[in-house]
Amino acid sequence: MEKLEKVVYAPSIRSGKYDLLAISEIEDKRRPFITPIISARGDNLKMIHAFAESWQKSHFWFDSSRFAQDSQTDLAATLNDTSNNFSKKLSTFIKLKNINDKMLPIVGFRSGDNQRSVVQFALKLYSEFPIVGIRVEGTGVVLDKNIAIARAVLNSISDANLTKTVLIIDAWSISQMPSLQEGSSIQKMLELTNDYSIVKVITLSTSWPDDRPDRGANAVIPCIDPFWQAIVQKQLEAKGISHIYGDYAATNPTKDLLDDYDPAKMAAPIPFAGYYNVLSWHQERRGAGGENEKYREIAEIFRRLPNYHGDEFCWGTKAIAAIGSGKRAKSGNMAFWNKIRINQHACAMLKDVSDGLLQKLANPHEPEHEDFDDLI
Repeated sequence: MEKLEKVVYAPSIRSGKYDLLAISEIEDKRRPFITPIISARGDNLKMIHAFAESWQKSHFWFDSSRFAQDSQTDLAATLNDTSNNFSKKLSTFIKLKNINDKMLPIVGFRSGDNQRSVVQFALKLYSEFPIVGIRVEGTGVVLDKNIAIARAVLNSISDANLTKTVLIIDAWSISQMPSLQEGSSIQKMLELTNDYSIVKVITLSTSWPDDRPDRGANAVIPCIDPFWQAIVQKQLEAKGISHIYGDYAATNPTKDLLDDYDPAKMAAPIPFAGYYNVLSWHQERRGAGGENEKYREIAEIFRRLPNYHGDEFCWGTKAIAAIGSGKRAKSGNMAFWNKIRINQHACAMLKDVSDGLLQKLANPHEPEHEDFDDLI
């Protein structure tokens, strides 16, 4: 698994225009440490192909979205079609590989999918790609069925292919610290590492909230994804299993549709933006619907935050500084600020994880981490 040995962070996004643009703005110096997870939705592959062409120096994962709001789109419906063992999905994956050979496929499935079709699809991926991800997700009966399908795939592959396998444990949207007790959803997924010689695991969740502050108000929302993942990382490393932290980059795929604003059908949104900083998001919502000049005020508020990363930190903070200072003629709109939010979150989270955030959370009382309580 040397191809991913430097990777510490897997930001998961859907294949909307501004989601993909946000990740594309990540600089070359950061890319070896990130493997984005792209979940396909929408009408066609045009923007995904453009992303694959631009993300040439590092790996990225590709899957079809199975979230309810995405699954009815033409692209997601096509890729999730089980006909002929997911033949349309397989051909799409291979086309992407021809554009960028660093694309890595994910075996994703729904609980009602035919088990044999999933297994046959997976076997074809193992013959075409150097690394394959198996994504397990859900709760309750859905999770139990998905684990059974994952086991069928893992039982069907050779020992050699197990060393090419990355298990992706997706906890979806969380609003509180998830249970890690025996019998919990996460522990059920982790049990796969006890029965199979899996060498690398990606954990994934989002705590980006469903709600927004009232007009004219702000809020500080805790980002709790690193807390449970830090504990799991420690458990995995004790078993000699490598771990990569993952989140949904300040989005919530069970609710947010960042690119579906239609001015012909919807009222102009109230300016809203978020900024990731020290295990939390600072959210601002100002002005009236369509009053986008208020984004200049929001930008200046972000620049004055304690522990602001600096105007030159990443593409997102450069955009915030240009808008706040007036150097950028346009103040941006909701979609542009969603791009800023995703990019800034991804770059800041990469820095936190690279600086040992998960180790500090898992071992807060060790002497080298004695000042961490004050940071939180």
